[in-house]
Amino acid sequence: MKLSYKLEVVTPLFLGGSDPRRKPELRAASLRGALRFWFRALLGGVLGDRPNEVFKHESEVFGSTDHASPVVVRVEHQNLPTTGYSQLARNNPGIAYLFFGARQTRNEPERKAIADGCQFSCTFHLRAKVQNPDALRAAAAALWLLTHLGGLGMRSRKGGGNLQVVSTDWSDPSLPSLVLQARMPEQLHGALQQGLHRLRKWAVEAFNGSLSPSFETQPAFDVLHPDWCSIAVVNREFDDWKGALDAFGRVMQQFRNRYEPDYSNVKAVLQGSNRLQPVQRAAFGLPIVFYFRSLEGERATLEGEEHDRRASPLIVRVIKLASGKCVLVLTRFRSPLLPASERLQLRHGERKVYTKQPSDALLDEFLNHLSQRVAPLLEVKDW
Repeated sequence: MKLSYKLEVVTPLFLGGSDPRRKPELRAASLRGALRFWFRALLGGVLGDRPNEVFKHESEVFGSTDHASPVVVRVEHQNLPTTGYSQLARNNPGIAYLFFGARQTRNEPERKAIADGCQFSCTFHLRAKVQNPDALRAAAAALWLLTHLGGLGMRSRKGGGNLQVVSTDWSDPSLPSLVLQARMPEQLHGALQQGLHRLRKWAVEAFNGSLSPSFETQPAFDVLHPDWCSIAVVNREFDDWKGALDAFGRVMQQFRNRYEPDYSNVKAVLQGSNRLQPVQRAAFGLPIVFYFRSLEGERATLEGEEHDRRASPLIVRVIKLASGKCVLVLTRFRSPLLPASERLQLRHGERKVYTKQPSDALLDEFLNHLSQRVAPLLEVKDW
Protein backbone atom coordinates (compact mmCIF):
# COMPACT_ATOMS: atom_id res chain seq x y z
CA MET A 1 0.00 0.00 0.00
CA LYS A 2 1.44 3.33 -1.06
CA LEU A 3 0.19 6.88 -0.54
CA SER A 4 1.49 9.59 -2.89
CA TYR A 5 1.18 13.36 -2.52
CA LYS A 6 2.40 16.51 -4.19
CA LEU A 7 3.09 19.34 -1.76
CA GLU A 8 3.63 23.05 -2.35
CA VAL A 9 5.84 25.33 -0.28
CA VAL A 10 3.43 28.14 0.62
CA THR A 11 5.89 30.17 2.72
CA PRO A 12 9.71 30.02 2.58
CA LEU A 13 11.12 26.88 4.15
CA PHE A 14 14.19 27.39 6.36
CA LEU A 15 15.39 23.82 6.59
CA GLY A 16 19.08 23.44 7.31
CA GLY A 17 21.30 20.54 6.40
CA SER A 18 24.63 19.64 7.98
CA ASP A 19 25.46 23.36 7.92
CA PRO A 20 22.27 25.34 8.71
CA ARG A 21 23.74 28.53 7.23
CA ARG A 22 24.41 26.98 3.84
CA LYS A 23 22.03 25.64 1.21
CA PRO A 24 18.75 24.36 2.72
CA GLU A 25 18.04 20.65 2.39
CA LEU A 26 14.62 19.05 2.17
CA ARG A 27 14.90 15.62 3.78
CA ALA A 28 12.44 12.91 4.76
CA ALA A 29 13.79 12.91 8.33
CA SER A 30 12.73 16.52 8.86
CA LEU A 31 9.25 15.85 7.51
CA ARG A 32 8.97 12.74 9.67
CA GLY A 33 9.85 14.76 12.80
CA ALA A 34 7.09 17.28 12.12
CA LEU A 35 4.58 14.50 11.42
CA ARG A 36 5.51 12.86 14.70
CA PHE A 37 4.83 16.07 16.65
CA TRP A 38 1.32 16.42 15.21
CA PHE A 39 0.48 12.75 15.67
CA ARG A 40 1.53 12.98 19.33
CA ALA A 41 -0.68 16.04 19.76
CA LEU A 42 -3.61 14.16 18.20
CA LEU A 43 -3.07 11.14 20.46
CA GLY A 44 -2.75 13.29 23.57
CA GLY A 45 -6.08 14.90 22.80
CA VAL A 46 -7.97 11.57 22.87
CA LEU A 47 -5.93 9.55 25.41
CA GLY A 48 -5.51 12.24 28.08
CA ASP A 49 -3.34 11.43 31.11
CA ARG A 50 -1.98 8.20 29.64
CA PRO A 51 1.54 9.17 28.52
CA ASN A 52 2.73 5.57 28.28
CA GLU A 53 -0.05 4.76 25.83
CA VAL A 54 0.66 7.91 23.82
CA PHE A 55 4.31 6.87 23.50
CA LYS A 56 3.35 3.27 22.67
CA HIS A 57 1.07 4.22 19.78
CA GLU A 58 3.40 6.95 18.56
CA SER A 59 6.24 4.42 18.41
CA GLU A 60 4.06 1.93 16.56
CA VAL A 61 3.70 4.48 13.77
CA PHE A 62 6.94 6.47 13.76
CA GLY A 63 9.34 4.08 15.49
CA SER A 64 11.55 4.39 18.57
CA THR A 65 15.10 3.67 19.66
CA ASP A 66 14.07 0.00 19.91
CA HIS A 67 12.56 -0.49 16.46
CA ALA A 68 12.18 1.19 13.10
CA SER A 69 9.01 2.86 11.94
CA PRO A 70 6.74 0.62 9.82
CA VAL A 71 6.05 3.71 7.66
CA VAL A 72 8.67 4.70 5.11
CA VAL A 73 8.59 8.40 4.16
CA ARG A 74 10.20 9.39 0.88
CA VAL A 75 10.68 12.88 -0.52
CA GLU A 76 11.51 13.44 -4.19
CA HIS A 77 12.45 16.71 -5.82
CA GLN A 78 14.77 18.35 -8.31
CA ASN A 79 16.96 21.32 -7.44
CA LEU A 80 14.69 23.67 -5.52
CA PRO A 81 15.28 27.43 -5.88
CA THR A 82 16.22 29.32 -2.73
CA THR A 83 15.86 32.82 -1.35
CA GLY A 84 17.72 34.66 1.39
CA TYR A 85 16.49 36.42 4.51
CA SER A 86 17.48 39.88 3.24
CA GLN A 87 15.41 39.42 0.09
CA LEU A 88 12.37 38.30 2.08
CA ALA A 89 12.72 41.10 4.62
CA ARG A 90 13.13 43.91 2.08
CA ASN A 91 10.16 46.31 2.39
CA ASN A 92 8.43 43.80 4.67
CA PRO A 93 9.18 44.79 8.29
CA GLY A 94 6.65 42.33 9.67
CA ILE A 95 8.31 39.43 7.86
CA ALA A 96 11.74 40.70 8.92
CA TYR A 97 10.52 40.53 12.53
CA LEU A 98 9.02 37.04 12.28
CA PHE A 99 12.05 35.57 10.47
CA PHE A 100 14.58 37.54 12.54
CA GLY A 101 16.54 34.42 13.53
CA ALA A 102 17.56 33.93 9.88
CA ARG A 103 19.34 37.29 9.63
CA GLN A 104 23.06 37.70 9.09
CA THR A 105 24.99 38.01 12.34
CA ARG A 106 28.46 39.17 13.18
CA ASN A 107 29.80 35.62 12.90
CA GLU A 108 27.41 33.90 10.48
CA PRO A 109 25.85 34.58 7.06
CA GLU A 110 22.11 34.89 6.63
CA ARG A 111 19.96 31.79 6.35
CA LYS A 112 18.55 30.77 3.00
CA ALA A 113 15.16 29.18 2.49
CA ILE A 114 13.53 26.99 -0.13
CA ALA A 115 11.43 29.51 -2.04
CA ASP A 116 7.67 29.72 -1.89
CA GLY A 117 5.84 28.19 -4.85
CA CYS A 118 8.15 25.15 -5.10
CA GLN A 119 6.49 21.76 -5.35
CA PHE A 120 7.81 18.32 -4.45
CA SER A 121 6.53 14.75 -4.21
CA CYS A 122 6.14 12.71 -1.05
CA THR A 123 5.18 9.07 -0.56
CA PHE A 124 4.30 6.93 2.47
CA HIS A 125 4.44 3.15 2.26
CA LEU A 126 4.73 0.25 4.67
CA ARG A 127 7.95 -1.69 5.05
CA ALA A 128 8.07 -5.15 3.56
CA LYS A 129 6.03 -7.76 5.47
CA VAL A 130 4.29 -5.10 7.56
CA GLN A 131 0.50 -5.26 7.46
CA ASN A 132 -0.80 -2.28 9.40
CA PRO A 133 -2.98 0.06 7.34
CA ASP A 134 -3.75 2.13 10.45
CA ALA A 135 -0.08 3.17 10.52
CA LEU A 136 -0.50 4.70 7.06
CA ARG A 137 -3.76 6.35 8.13
CA ALA A 138 -1.96 7.77 11.15
CA ALA A 139 0.75 9.25 8.94
CA ALA A 140 -1.92 10.73 6.66
CA ALA A 141 -3.74 12.19 9.67
CA ALA A 142 -0.51 13.80 10.86
CA LEU A 143 0.05 15.20 7.36
CA TRP A 144 -3.41 16.80 7.41
CA LEU A 145 -2.58 18.51 10.70
CA LEU A 146 0.85 19.63 9.50
CA THR A 147 -0.54 21.09 6.28
CA HIS A 148 -3.49 22.85 7.94
CA LEU A 149 -2.13 24.01 11.30
CA GLY A 150 1.67 23.84 11.33
CA GLY A 151 4.90 24.32 9.48
CA LEU A 152 8.28 22.74 8.91
CA GLY A 153 11.79 23.89 9.80
CA MET A 154 13.12 27.02 11.46
CA ARG A 155 10.50 29.74 12.24
CA SER A 156 7.74 27.17 11.68
CA ARG A 157 5.73 28.69 14.55
CA LYS A 158 6.11 32.16 13.05
CA GLY A 159 4.75 31.37 9.60
CA GLY A 160 7.81 29.74 8.04
CA GLY A 161 7.78 26.44 6.14
CA ASN A 162 4.03 26.20 5.51
CA LEU A 163 3.18 23.31 3.19
CA GLN A 164 -0.05 22.31 1.47
CA VAL A 165 -1.10 19.20 -0.43
CA VAL A 166 -2.03 20.19 -3.99
CA SER A 167 -2.81 16.69 -5.28
CA THR A 168 -2.90 13.08 -4.12
CA ASP A 169 -3.90 9.66 -5.37
CA TRP A 170 -5.20 8.64 -1.94
CA SER A 171 -8.40 9.11 0.01
CA ASP A 172 -9.94 7.39 3.02
CA PRO A 173 -13.55 7.86 4.13
CA SER A 174 -12.51 7.90 7.80
CA LEU A 175 -10.19 10.90 7.33
CA PRO A 176 -10.68 14.42 5.91
CA SER A 177 -9.46 15.32 2.44
CA LEU A 178 -5.87 16.49 2.30
CA VAL A 179 -6.57 18.86 -0.60
CA LEU A 180 -8.24 22.06 0.55
CA GLN A 181 -11.34 23.16 -1.38
CA ALA A 182 -12.30 26.23 0.69
CA ARG A 183 -12.49 29.50 -1.23
CA MET A 184 -13.33 31.90 1.63
CA PRO A 185 -12.25 32.27 5.28
CA GLU A 186 -15.69 31.13 6.48
CA GLN A 187 -15.40 27.97 4.39
CA LEU A 188 -11.91 27.33 5.74
CA HIS A 189 -13.30 27.74 9.26
CA GLY A 190 -15.88 25.03 8.53
CA ALA A 191 -13.31 22.74 6.89
CA LEU A 192 -11.04 22.95 9.93
CA GLN A 193 -13.91 22.22 12.32
CA GLN A 194 -15.10 19.22 10.33
CA GLY A 195 -11.58 17.94 9.65
CA LEU A 196 -10.50 18.10 13.30
CA HIS A 197 -13.67 16.37 14.43
CA ARG A 198 -13.18 13.53 11.93
CA LEU A 199 -9.54 13.10 12.89
CA ARG A 200 -10.34 12.93 16.60
CA LYS A 201 -13.23 10.52 16.00
CA TRP A 202 -10.92 8.25 13.95
CA ALA A 203 -8.22 8.41 16.63
CA VAL A 204 -10.73 7.48 19.34
CA GLU A 205 -11.75 4.36 17.41
CA ALA A 206 -8.24 3.40 16.30
CA PHE A 207 -6.51 3.84 19.67
CA ASN A 208 -9.27 3.21 22.21
CA GLY A 209 -9.50 6.82 23.26
CA SER A 210 -12.26 9.28 24.10
CA LEU A 211 -13.45 12.64 22.79
CA SER A 212 -13.55 13.73 26.45
CA PRO A 213 -10.45 12.15 28.03
CA SER A 214 -9.47 12.96 31.60
CA PHE A 215 -6.76 15.48 32.44
CA GLU A 216 -5.99 15.72 36.15
CA THR A 217 -3.60 18.59 35.52
CA GLN A 218 -2.54 20.78 32.62
CA PRO A 219 -1.12 18.52 29.85
CA ALA A 220 2.67 18.28 29.96
CA PHE A 221 2.92 18.53 26.17
CA ASP A 222 0.94 20.13 23.34
CA VAL A 223 -2.35 18.26 22.81
CA LEU A 224 -5.19 18.74 20.33
CA HIS A 225 -8.14 18.97 22.68
CA PRO A 226 -10.66 21.85 22.75
CA ASP A 227 -9.98 22.48 26.45
CA TRP A 228 -6.22 22.71 25.91
CA CYS A 229 -5.92 24.10 22.40
CA SER A 230 -7.72 26.92 20.60
CA ILE A 231 -7.72 27.41 16.84
CA ALA A 232 -8.92 30.44 14.89
CA VAL A 233 -9.07 31.74 11.33
CA VAL A 234 -8.28 35.43 10.81
CA ASN A 235 -11.28 36.64 8.82
CA ARG A 236 -9.41 38.51 6.11
CA GLU A 237 -8.13 37.54 2.67
CA PHE A 238 -4.68 38.62 1.50
CA ASP A 239 -3.36 38.64 -2.04
CA ASP A 240 -0.34 36.52 -1.10
CA TRP A 241 1.53 35.03 1.84
CA LYS A 242 3.78 38.08 2.16
CA GLY A 243 0.85 40.40 2.78
CA ALA A 244 -0.59 37.99 5.37
CA LEU A 245 2.60 37.43 7.37
CA ASP A 246 3.74 41.05 7.09
CA ALA A 247 0.44 42.24 8.57
CA PHE A 248 0.69 39.73 11.42
CA GLY A 249 4.37 40.48 12.07
CA ARG A 250 3.84 44.25 12.19
CA VAL A 251 1.10 43.89 14.79
CA MET A 252 3.14 41.45 16.89
CA GLN A 253 6.22 43.67 16.78
CA GLN A 254 4.24 46.76 17.75
CA PHE A 255 2.55 44.86 20.59
CA ARG A 256 5.75 43.39 22.05
CA ASN A 257 8.14 46.30 21.48
CA ARG A 258 9.06 47.93 24.79
CA TYR A 259 6.11 46.19 26.43
CA GLU A 260 5.48 47.53 29.93
CA PRO A 261 6.08 46.71 32.69
CA ASP A 262 8.58 44.19 31.24
CA TYR A 263 10.78 46.84 29.64
CA SER A 264 11.28 48.88 32.83
CA ASN A 265 11.41 45.73 34.95
CA VAL A 266 14.34 44.22 33.01
CA LYS A 267 16.08 47.56 32.55
CA ALA A 268 16.10 48.07 36.33
CA VAL A 269 17.95 44.77 36.76
CA LEU A 270 20.60 45.86 34.26
CA GLN A 271 20.97 49.04 36.29
CA GLY A 272 21.70 47.07 39.44
CA SER A 273 18.39 45.89 40.94
CA ASN A 274 18.30 42.33 42.30
CA ARG A 275 14.54 42.11 42.09
CA LEU A 276 12.81 40.85 38.95
CA GLN A 277 9.05 40.65 38.62
CA PRO A 278 7.61 37.92 36.34
CA VAL A 279 8.30 38.87 32.72
CA GLN A 280 4.97 38.65 30.90
CA ARG A 281 6.52 38.39 27.42
CA ALA A 282 7.86 34.94 28.33
CA ALA A 283 4.34 33.67 27.53
CA PHE A 284 5.38 33.90 23.85
CA GLY A 285 8.30 31.50 24.37
CA LEU A 286 11.96 31.50 25.39
CA PRO A 287 14.67 32.68 25.22
CA ILE A 288 14.15 36.43 24.99
CA VAL A 289 17.12 38.69 24.31
CA PHE A 290 16.71 42.23 25.65
CA TYR A 291 18.76 45.02 24.10
CA PHE A 292 18.90 48.55 25.51
CA ARG A 293 20.34 51.33 23.37
CA SER A 294 19.80 53.73 26.26
CA LEU A 295 22.28 51.63 28.29
CA GLU A 296 24.98 51.73 25.62
CA GLY A 297 23.88 48.50 24.00
CA GLU A 298 23.64 46.39 27.15
CA ARG A 299 22.05 42.96 26.61
CA ALA A 300 20.41 40.36 28.82
CA THR A 301 18.82 36.98 28.08
CA LEU A 302 15.73 35.56 29.76
CA GLU A 303 15.54 31.77 29.82
CA GLY A 304 14.55 28.87 32.02
CA GLU A 305 16.74 27.91 34.95
CA GLU A 306 17.12 24.43 33.44
CA HIS A 307 15.70 24.83 29.92
CA ASP A 308 17.16 27.58 27.77
CA ARG A 309 14.48 27.21 25.09
CA ARG A 310 10.69 26.91 24.98
CA ALA A 311 8.89 27.05 21.65
CA SER A 312 6.06 29.54 21.35
CA PRO A 313 2.67 28.08 22.32
CA LEU A 314 1.15 30.22 19.55
CA ILE A 315 1.56 28.99 15.97
CA VAL A 316 0.70 31.21 13.02
CA ARG A 317 0.51 29.79 9.52
CA VAL A 318 -0.68 30.82 6.07
CA ILE A 319 -3.30 28.81 4.21
CA LYS A 320 -3.68 29.27 0.46
CA LEU A 321 -7.36 29.09 -0.43
CA ALA A 322 -8.63 27.42 -3.61
CA SER A 323 -9.19 30.95 -4.95
CA GLY A 324 -5.45 31.71 -4.65
CA LYS A 325 -5.97 34.19 -1.81
CA CYS A 326 -4.22 33.65 1.52
CA VAL A 327 -5.59 33.47 5.07
CA LEU A 328 -3.94 33.25 8.50
CA VAL A 329 -4.67 30.37 10.87
CA LEU A 330 -3.69 30.58 14.56
CA THR A 331 -3.22 27.58 16.85
CA ARG A 332 -2.65 28.17 20.55
CA PHE A 333 -1.60 25.32 22.84
CA ARG A 334 -2.14 25.58 26.59
CA SER A 335 0.61 23.32 27.89
CA PRO A 336 2.93 24.68 30.63
CA LEU A 337 5.64 27.14 29.67
CA LEU A 338 8.13 25.11 31.73
CA PRO A 339 7.82 22.56 34.56
CA ALA A 340 5.92 24.21 37.42
CA SER A 341 8.87 24.21 39.82
CA GLU A 342 11.30 25.82 37.36
CA ARG A 343 12.20 29.48 37.72
CA LEU A 344 13.13 31.90 34.95
CA GLN A 345 16.52 33.56 35.02
CA LEU A 346 17.70 36.82 33.50
CA ARG A 347 21.32 36.37 32.53
CA HIS A 348 23.42 39.52 32.27
CA GLY A 349 27.06 38.62 31.81
CA GLU A 350 28.00 36.40 34.74
CA ARG A 351 25.11 37.67 36.82
CA LYS A 352 21.76 35.91 37.12
CA VAL A 353 18.55 37.21 38.64
CA TYR A 354 15.60 34.85 39.12
CA THR A 355 11.84 35.21 38.93
CA LYS A 356 8.65 33.15 38.73
CA GLN A 357 6.98 32.09 35.52
CA PRO A 358 4.23 34.43 34.26
CA SER A 359 0.69 33.42 33.38
CA ASP A 360 -0.32 33.16 29.72
CA ALA A 361 -2.75 36.09 29.98
CA LEU A 362 -0.58 38.17 27.64
CA LEU A 363 -1.48 35.81 24.79
CA ASP A 364 -5.17 36.59 25.31
CA GLU A 365 -4.35 40.28 25.26
CA PHE A 366 -2.36 39.91 22.05
CA LEU A 367 -5.06 37.93 20.24
CA ASN A 368 -7.62 40.57 21.18
CA HIS A 369 -5.23 43.24 19.90
CA LEU A 370 -4.74 41.30 16.65
CA SER A 371 -8.48 40.97 16.10
CA GLN A 372 -8.81 44.75 16.36
CA ARG A 373 -5.82 45.64 14.18
CA VAL A 374 -6.01 43.01 11.42
CA ALA A 375 -9.44 41.32 11.38
CA PRO A 376 -11.85 39.48 13.69
CA LEU A 377 -10.96 35.91 14.64
CA LEU A 378 -13.29 33.07 13.68
CA GLU A 379 -12.73 30.60 16.51
CA VAL A 380 -13.02 26.94 15.53
CA LYS A 381 -15.33 25.23 18.04
CA ASP A 382 -17.09 21.92 18.57
CA TRP A 383 -14.29 19.74 17.27
